[in-house]
Amino acid sequence: MAKKIHEKIPHAKMLLVALRSVGYTNETAIADIVDNSVSGAATEIELYFDWDNRRIIIADNGYGMDYEELMDAMEIGSADPNEMRPSEDLGRFGLGMKTATFSMAKNLLVISKKNLIASNAEWNLDTVASEDKWEITEYDESEMSVILESVNKYTQYNNWKQGTLIIISELDRLVDEANIEKSKKNFYKMIRNIKSHIAITFHRFMEEDELKISVNGNRIEPWNPFWIKSPSTMELAREELFDGKNEVIVEPYILPHKNKFNSEDDYKDAAGAKDWRGHQGFYVYRNRRLLVYGTWFGKFKKEPAYNLARIKLDMSADSDLEWDIDIKKSKATLPVAIEEQITQIAYLAIEKSVAVYNSRGVYNRKNTANNTSLKYVWEQRKNISGNYMFYLNKKHPMLLKILSEMNEDAQKELKTYLSLIESYSPTMLSGVMEKETDYVISDEDKQKEILNIQEKIRIYRMLQYDDEEIFDTLHNSPEYLYLKDDLKKIIEETE
Repeated sequence: MAKKIHEKIPHAKMLLVALRSVGYTNETAIADIVDNSVSGAATEIELYFDWDNRRIIIADNGYGMDYEELMDAMEIGSADPNEMRPSEDLGRFGLGMKTATFSMAKNLLVISKKNLIASNAEWNLDTVASEDKWEITEYDESEMSVILESVNKYTQYNNWKQGTLIIISELDRLVDEANIEKSKKNFYKMIRNIKSHIAITFHRFMEEDELKISVNGNRIEPWNPFWIKSPSTMELAREELFDGKNEVIVEPYILPHKNKFNSEDDYKDAAGAKDWRGHQGFYVYRNRRLLVYGTWFGKFKKEPAYNLARIKLDMSADSDLEWDIDIKKSKATLPVAIEEQITQIAYLAIEKSVAVYNSRGVYNRKNTANNTSLKYVWEQRKNISGNYMFYLNKKHPMLLKILSEMNEDAQKELKTYLSLIESYSPTMLSGVMEKETDYVISDEDKQKEILNIQEKIRIYRMLQYDDEEIFDTLHNSPEYLYLKDDLKKIIEETE
């Protein structure tokens, strides 16, 4: 029986109501827009909240967009959420910039320059609603000059050779003209909240990539929730789990007892914007960008004695479906595949937190951290090719002491020998560990592992082993099964 197909295009006017009610907070909306600047390899991002002109300005010195790229970016739903994305891409649905803006305002103007050529496009929701069409506006060069002149004192955009400028205006969701004093008060309160949110959401980019983000001319300092600058912060055993599609890195931290802080100000800073109770629990990162924090995912109730436990979870953007990541990138759910393991890790972290919390500051790493216990010699995790292996605990106190007494060359020799022990352990040679023959290794990960192997080859040669012996050693190692066909070439190319 033949079927009739009827195309039903949604009315722009009706769909806009839904797009404006996705559920963003002002903080998550701004962060979602900043994601585009980070993905565009910006090293400087400037935000200006202009009360007098009722607008928000966001500028970056990233790659910028040409005309076609800008037009694609302005399309509602400009990306396929099922496509594999580069590791530096923080987006997913191609909705963020538009829906985040619409949650606050009616007007979105984007100006971008690439290869010294500028392009622009504007969404105006009043126009969309009145025409009931998904139509955007493009300004001519003279009109653009006037607009750019108006933002000169707020941003360096006009001085950059490339980059993107976003102007969000008609802030109907932020400003109630009938109650202007209250709106103004809330507007400046919003700025404070956004500064705190950016400081934690993008802290790893600011720390690791030296990304500069400023709000109204003041540079934001990153806020690291794990307080790693303190020698009294404990880092428990690092775990590598498999969420059903990709690797998840789990790193639990136990922050110091109050008595271990240098000052009251340091103690308050470590507590965070939501105070100690609001910051205990899991911190889920996607491509280094913080999504969700201060939650136990319903596994434990929040108690004062748990305040010191903070657990970093690093997931891949390719696992968005497994983690149930939403459009706003502010919600996540533990995948079933790792739920039990994560709960056990959290339980151990909570135990440590309670011990430190009740210790009155009388404790040290030696008698509280799992990873320094003498009996903690082996740890099990997946290797790069997706197979489970036992690895020696590289943070074992005896090993650290031995390494500290060696020169650099001797350290390399010992570490290379330890890797042989791992690769040729009876468990690995017996083949009892689970093998995943269809595991896909990225080119980037493969290249990193080749560099690691080349370093080992140099050490073997330094120890007077010839290339035939080196090949035989690496070729028979279960660790390098996925490189078996490439080993001869790798050895030949290693200087």
